[in-house]
Amino acid sequence: MHWCVAVFGVTTLVHTFCSSQQRVELPFTVGNELGETVRLSVGVDARATNRIDTALGEQELPPFHPPQDVFHAVLRFYDTVDGEWKWTYRDFRPLLERDTFSVEHRLLVQRGRGDTVVLRWAYPLPEHVESAVVSDRVTGTLVRIRFDAAQQAIITNEFLEELVLTVWYRFVPSSIVERDVPLSGLFQLVCLYDLMGRLCWQGRRLPPRGLSDLPRGIYIGIGRRPEGRIHRFLWWQP
Repeated sequence: MHWCVAVFGVTTLVHTFCSSQQRVELPFTVGNELGETVRLSVGVDARATNRIDTALGEQELPPFHPPQDVFHAVLRFYDTVDGEWKWTYRDFRPLLERDTFSVEHRLLVQRGRGDTVVLRWAYPLPEHVESAVVSDRVTGTLVRIRFDAAQQAIITNEFLEELVLTVWYRFVPSSIVERDVPLSGLFQLVCLYDLMGRLCWQGRRLPPRGLSDLPRGIYIGIGRRPEGRIHRFLWWQP
């Protein structure tokens, strides 16, 4: 029982440490087959509110599309203070006090002279973004596009003008890794930080048994894999 309580407390501290310093941004483009595009961005930030945050690069746009023959794409969200929908090209939401959570964004598209909607994104996705999915707003099944290694998808349904982008975030490692776990050999670089964010150890493998200059306790581990992916974990040093 005492061990479980200790782990829960450390997890809370780790979440506070990680989330308080993180801004996560997921940029992507929306266009048509004629090459007309608009660049949009969504994300989370500790400074964000559920309003237009000009300090984060958000800008309120007129709540209507340009003339019908012009391609246009925009993000729309509900301002709970003003009690109305706002249009913007960048939509940052508050960083929630949870290990994992999802955020939904409304995406409005006007095809202009084109017939299709073309979505493009970079892959791998930004750190802390577990997945991102675009679906239709009505049923969620007419269109379901996952932001994956394809880095592009085309929507041909001409009646879909409002879509939903759902982004899942993860900030806390899911498990505690023991000292001699073989996966240490999969890393190019391993860093261990204390709960105050200070670098305590780094190397190409996890610390060896009986390392004298690493005090007993729990550390935040960050390992970089050869392909560039980041793996986070909790490390217990006996």
